[in-house]
Amino acid sequence: MPLHYKQIAPELARRIRLVMTDVDGTLTAEDGSQSPAAYQAVRQLEQCGIIVGFVSGRHLPNLEALAQQLGISGPIIAENGGVAKLKPDGEILDLGYSREPALKELNRLKQLFPGAIREREDNAERLIDVVFFIDGIDREVVREQLGDIQYYDSGYVLHLMERGISKGRTLLRLLNEMGYQGLSPKETVVIGDSPTDISLFELFQYSVLIPNPRLTDGQRRSVQRVAGYVSDLPCGDGFAEVASHIITARGC
Repeated sequence: MPLHYKQIAPELARRIRLVMTDVDGTLTAEDGSQSPAAYQAVRQLEQCGIIVGFVSGRHLPNLEALAQQLGISGPIIAENGGVAKLKPDGEILDLGYSREPALKELNRLKQLFPGAIREREDNAERLIDVVFFIDGIDREVVREQLGDIQYYDSGYVLHLMERGISKGRTLLRLLNEMGYQGLSPKETVVIGDSPTDISLFELFQYSVLIPNPRLTDGQRRSVQRVAGYVSDLPCGDGFAEVASHIITARGC
């Protein structure tokens, strides 16, 4: 079980140079709207000398707009690890991933379940993964028919992408292969709320789970098993209390 977030000791808080956070369910309110408390906490982390970056299932243009709004200086990882930039105004990195496997699988599912597979409108903005909803059919029935593809249920929407892509793996590539800011994983805290963040929690020692009421009991348990710390409050309020603790522990 994860430790309480207040067990993040001052020594660790002072060592943190990078916070990579999910967005939906982590920086947002329970209803998906903006969380003023979380947004203010992001700005305060940057003012305290901690680089903040996004690692999200959202598409890149959405995250770029949010990065500009909040004034973050760190990397942007979009589409659950499929797309990345080292800084908000930087170039898209060539990670070697393809969208073709996900598109093929989506079309196959549409044939297997006519009328039940509904693409989300922002698919047109995506470069690697495919997002969709299922209407009138149990999700497990669809899952059982999946081929050699990666499938994520974020609690908000369903994702398909080629195997081998994950938030955690892409973030490690930025730090280790690309030497981002000379930072190491031990100077990094990852924060998230759902099964799409499990790869972050598995690959990074310092991880914080923000409870999300939208998750099923099974999803909640799967994330809790690998998280390092957990907040008391859900969603954006939980992020804000964790950030506030880190800032105070650093003496900012």
